[in-house]
Amino acid sequence: MQKHKDSFIKIGFIYAVGQVLSKALSFILLPIYTRQLGTVGYGQLALADTVLDFIGAFTILGVYSGYYRFYREYDEKDRRKLKNTAINFALILSVFDILLVVLIGQPVAKLIFKFDNNYEILILIIIRSILTQLVTMLMCDYTLNYKATIAVTTNLVNLILNLGFSIFFVVYLKQNIVGVYKGYIYSNFIIFIYLFYKNLKYYRLEFDMSMLKNMLTFSGGLILGNISSTILTLSDRYFLAGYKTYSETGVYSIGYKFGMLIDPLFISPFKSVFTPYKFQIWKNEDAQEKFNDMFNKYHFYGLFILLAISLYSKFIISIFTTKEFINAYKIVPLILFSYFLYGKTEFYILGIQIRNKTYISSFVILTSGICNLILNFLLIPKYGMYGATFATLISYIIINFLYIFIAIPMINIRFNFYKTFIYYLISFIIYLLYLSFTKIYDNITFEIIFSMILLIIYILSCIKLKLIKKDYINKVLIYIKTKLALF
Repeated sequence: MQKHKDSFIKIGFIYAVGQVLSKALSFILLPIYTRQLGTVGYGQLALADTVLDFIGAFTILGVYSGYYRFYREYDEKDRRKLKNTAINFALILSVFDILLVVLIGQPVAKLIFKFDNNYEILILIIIRSILTQLVTMLMCDYTLNYKATIAVTTNLVNLILNLGFSIFFVVYLKQNIVGVYKGYIYSNFIIFIYLFYKNLKYYRLEFDMSMLKNMLTFSGGLILGNISSTILTLSDRYFLAGYKTYSETGVYSIGYKFGMLIDPLFISPFKSVFTPYKFQIWKNEDAQEKFNDMFNKYHFYGLFILLAISLYSKFIISIFTTKEFINAYKIVPLILFSYFLYGKTEFYILGIQIRNKTYISSFVILTSGICNLILNFLLIPKYGMYGATFATLISYIIINFLYIFIAIPMINIRFNFYKTFIYYLISFIIYLLYLSFTKIYDNITFEIIFSMILLIIYILSCIKLKLIKKDYINKVLIYIKTKLALF
């Protein structure tokens, strides 16, 4: 068991480093985008990105989710057939998607976007969505087999290519939103060709209808949920653009972007380790203990990162954007907490997943999406981006409560919610201290130092209240120090 724990620390650390480097590369693009596009152009880009998320639910029907779910159900030979079935289905559907946008894309583009080049942008959105998901499909094996180094390296190469292409199209050719999307498309296409070539040895033109049915039953049950999930990020931009301005939409999108940092810096690395792990251990006699151990670590690390981003968001936003965007820092903590809550659902939904009742997830997300629409309609006209932020937070709280009451009873796992409350209380007090003292002492140097002290207080408080063991913290610090020394 100790070996497994050390292994997960190592894998989680690799993913976390990869996500930090990925974000560092992507944030190099942020000053470029904000300066080249301005608040108005960035607001329009935010709308295009949310449409991308919406369309992503349909382009290849999320077949890779089904592949991920059923991979462990087959031996090595049948896993290859499963993968080929998923790849061939995705390629066929991709051709259909492109033909569809060519035939009916123009009127749809005019309906969705109220700015120039709408048809060209819609075509680019479709192509980017297809390539991104095909790359995800071909990357699944690395995650499933805990090959973190390969997965992280491939993703970093993709981002470096994207950085180069984006600078060329946006800065040099001045193509604005079109240039942004071309950068993603060119980089993903190169990675797709590379990954397809790597898989060519085992690729066959084979198609197993039974396997495809299983995968689509699983992924199909997620579609409605994915659509509803997109509403959580799509409707606020549209309400803001409609009731307010593209400029406020742009500021809100920057705050949202920083709020989403918790996903690549913590939630995604955590899920990369925990998702295959939970399918591996849920039948074990000590599953209760192992799940609660991971649940505890999720809160300790997740809230530490949430606080770190919140405390330094104003400073970082001032560096990476212009003065027009500075108020974005005010919404960052609530967006961070919203995504932190959503990340927790990975624990709750196990019962739904092992019973293949993914339609329940769709119901949960749909309910939350409807609530989000209503809240946006009520709050945004009066409160603008702050109304959108609270609408988002309330919607994710609803998701958590629904999963707790619907999904947890499906499995014989009970989580320690008392510790959760203590973690939240510590984090809330620390952020209140930050707000109080930085309001009195409005000095950037003081803010940086004081924020560091508050983060140390968070760790010491968790140890003092026996939420986390000191020995575990020391082990993690030694491991990080050892790895950093190699550089």
